[in-house]
Amino acid sequence: MKIDHEYLRGLLTAFEDAEEPYTDIKKLKAAGFDYQTDKFVFHMRLLDDQCLIARCDGESGFRLYGGISGYSWAVMQLRLTSSGHDFISALRDKDVWNVVTDRFKDEGISVLVDVVKELAKGFAINKVKSLTGIG
Repeated sequence: MKIDHEYLRGLLTAFEDAEEPYTDIKKLKAAGFDYQTDKFVFHMRLLDDQCLIARCDGESGFRLYGGISGYSWAVMQLRLTSSGHDFISALRDKDVWNVVTDRFKDEGISVLVDVVKELAKGFAINKVKSLTGIG
């Protein structure tokens, strides 16, 4: 399965838009992300692999049980990590988003995370230079 950048960005945004400092799969489903789909499982695992989301109880991973009848999740509190907040913040920048979707659409999640960080840093440095004349 390929990474769906729009879906990934939307899922991270749903974490960030939670009214509390955490969310769970039921709240994510209400936000339009059905936890019983392969697409959801795939993208959640990617976010977990990159430590962009975490369980609120400090344990690693999330509880997902696969079976013939589909997925069964344990409803637990999940949060966006500081790296996750940085990542979604960078993805919201239209210049970063355009570069990612135009030039890095076929890259894996590790490369995507690294590229987004570097792009955000580069755009921020250029902005500081233009605002201050320093650099």
